[in-house]
Amino acid sequence: MAFWNTKRPQHHTIDIADASARMKDAASALRLTAIKARHASNDARRFTDRVEAQIVNNQGAA
Repeated sequence: MAFWNTKRPQHHTIDIADASARMKDAASALRLTAIKARHASNDARRFTDRVEAQIVNNQGAA
């Protein structure tokens, strides 16, 4: 007799609608992550450009 799962019944069947909804949620989360990563990359590029410009200006002033 199995004692490790006495609280909940085992569900061996996959609910296709539930699986589809989970996949859609995962896809939208992944899409949001990609958008956030792209924005962070653009922010980092702008920051780098600004710092490089300051370095060039400081070298010119020295």
